Amino acid sequence: MIVRVIGLWILVAGLILPRPGFTGPDQVKMEDCARNRMEAFIRVVNENRPEKVYDYLLPSIQALIDRDGFVLNFTRERSYPYLTPLYLYLEKLKLDPDQSSGRAICRVAARLPGQIRVFPIIFTDGSYFVDAFREIADGSFAEKFDRLPVFPDR
Repeated sequence: MIVRVIGLWILVAGLILPRPGFTGPDQVKMEDCARNRMEAFIRVVNENRPEKVYDYLLPSIQALIDRDGFVLNFTRERSYPYLTPLYLYLEKLKLDPDQSSGRAICRVAARLPGQIRVFPIIFTDGSYFVDAFREIADGSFAEKFDRLPVFPDR
């Protein structure tokens, strides 16, 4: 009798518990949420709207700088003469099995064909946030300009 009850519980558990590789409605919903969030992030990056980009950054990155400071640094970084405009295209989104994190793989429209950027994403506070532009938030972006050679006017 006990063996039958245990067997019945195992059968029921196998039917109602998620199985590895099973794509249920919640998983699809989370993937859609992550994709929509990343597409919105990419849109504001491509539109060069740092005040909106800030909303998509991880809270830990936002803690480094306020919105006005981020806008100022982003504008300074993107206005440097050696940089081409930054345009991103979402190529692939990969969520970890527990869907609490993942990465967005983006193709960069740049002078070098095949250039990609990978952005880690983390689900927190009810939405996905992007680990991006940390060097702009902490101000270290300016160091790369210090290493560039200065050419005299000809």
